Amino acid sequence: MDDDEIRARFDGRGVVELRGRVSLKERAERVAYVLGYELVSAERTGGPGPVLGFPRPPATVGLVFRRDDDPRARRRAERTVERLRAGGPLLADDEALLPPPPPPAPAPPFVPRPPAPRPRRSMEPQPPPPVGPPGTGIPPRPPYPPPPAPPAPRG
Repeated sequence: MDDDEIRARFDGRGVVELRGRVSLKERAERVAYVLGYELVSAERTGGPGPVLGFPRPPATVGLVFRRDDDPRARRRAERTVERLRAGGPLLADDEALLPPPPPPAPAPPFVPRPPAPRPRRSMEPQPPPPVGPPGTGIPPRPPYPPPPAPPAPRG
């Protein structure tokens, strides 16, 4: 399948399906990209090696493309059609031939963490409370300032 046959399939419909040799995949992706389509699925069938004694058919690939209605993709498709009508090539050298990488995954939604659990009290027995009147360890403060110290003896 050459570029013109591939291009003819991308006529503006919502979904385009292509089937052909595995070598078709890369070329079809480039054509689809410049015409405003994105690859939805690719399924490979067949390939080397016999199956139950019968030769296996050559590897083929089934491709499903969906029209990308993003304004940038639509503009890219319009520029490609304008270039083709003017007699230019399908794939321009100045355009990126491969689609841009997918956008980064969105950040996970904010989920507040549950409050930290309170520390458990130990199952060991607690020490007994102090015995005696409260405050026996430190004497109370006097209600007035202490008297001045006596003068030192002369002598």
